[in-house]
Amino acid sequence: MNIQNNISKRLIAYLLDAFFVYLLIYLISGIQLLNPTYNKLLEVSETYNEAVEAYKNEEISEEEYFEINKTYIYDATRYNVSTNIIFVVAVFAYYGLFQKYNKGQTLGKKIMKIKVTTIDDKEPSLGKYCLRILPMYYILLGSVIPFALSSILVFIMSASNFSVLYSFLVYGFVIIGIISFIIMYSRKDKRGLHDLIAGTKVVIVE
Repeated sequence: MNIQNNISKRLIAYLLDAFFVYLLIYLISGIQLLNPTYNKLLEVSETYNEAVEAYKNEEISEEEYFEINKTYIYDATRYNVSTNIIFVVAVFAYYGLFQKYNKGQTLGKKIMKIKVTTIDDKEPSLGKYCLRILPMYYILLGSVIPFALSSILVFIMSASNFSVLYSFLVYGFVIIGIISFIIMYSRKDKRGLHDLIAGTKVVIVE
């Protein structure tokens, strides 16, 4: 079994998995019983969209717009806690449990004929799969860390302070994702930051 040297395979698998996970989250989030604040989230989103249009039409000032934006981030996160929980559970279930019991493959990896192994070509433990999740899936999926932290801190911080922290978390993890991609692209073994932390690698299934 050879070390994966074709990043395009991993990228396509990543995109496929992002689609599958977002579809799962979308379907589950629409269940009223599991997401009781979903309608309130839609309401604040509609209010924010109206503010965006007003700002574009110069009906409100830049200062007013940014104040509305702070409030929106705060309210949307509060009403989005159920979805965030669903997101975190879905990510760990898909990339952790499912991948573990599907012999190192997500649906995307299975389609692209690649899999995750340890650096000595053994099957990773569930702990390694979960550890691998924490610093990965930043750009399309976001990271579980910002989602989990924001769902807690939104209830103990002011709207102004929370918006600053939220931006730091989101953009910070996007930067980490870019760094991980650079690491993966530049290394001969094509291991990203998440692989280095978890002691794993992605290989071609022969």
